[in-house]
Amino acid sequence: MPTNENIVLQETNRGGYTLSIVANFEEGYPVQYIIRVSKPEWKPKGREVDYISSLEGFKNIGELLVALHHFAQKKLYAKDPDKLKKVLTAENIKKFAELWKAGEFSS
Repeated sequence: MPTNENIVLQETNRGGYTLSIVANFEEGYPVQYIIRVSKPEWKPKGREVDYISSLEGFKNIGELLVALHHFAQKKLYAKDPDKLKKVLTAENIKKFAELWKAGEFSS
């Protein structure tokens, strides 16, 4: 089964290091959320990776992590991975989290 990844949020600092929040999903399985730190190509292998960001960058990351806390309380399964890749964005996660906090969903 093919695995799909969607970068929900990506912040790159002045040193070229990138912190990404990635949604990883496979049809029939719950979505997994990954925090990925990438170092610039010029960085020697085997060295530690420190991600230093502006306060605005940390604010963006923090807001999404708080929203993910609410959003991911119910498991999300991919029925249509291509469509999910388009709609699973930081903005939509934050909007859904606000709905989740303001009301209650039932079936």
